[in-house]
Amino acid sequence: MPVEIAFEKHADVQVVALRGRLDASGSPDLERQLSDTIGAGNNRLLIDCSELRYVSSAGLGAFLASAKLAQSSGGSMSFAGLTQHVRSVFDMVGFFSLFEVYSTREEGLSAGRGA
Repeated sequence: MPVEIAFEKHADVQVVALRGRLDASGSPDLERQLSDTIGAGNNRLLIDCSELRYVSSAGLGAFLASAKLAQSSGGSMSFAGLTQHVRSVFDMVGFFSLFEVYSTREEGLSAGRGA
């Protein structure tokens, strides 16, 4: 099953909920949608990974490219609700030192309001 992407706006934070598998087939679409979202002025992103079962290196590349774009426009990208697989991949590649990661979407939104 390719990745499903859903967008929800919460105050000034754009929540992006991912579901399924993020691999080479879905990564270009995710990167395009995130680029369009950031281009439209939604540059504070919270990526909800609570239903993301798998992420490949292509998915990680899409996250990095989008995070750079968000930062270059004065925004940020953070993550919430990492599944066990996604958490282990983030740990292996050092994403915990690059991104804020929250246990839940709610925690991420609360932190985003105070930033």
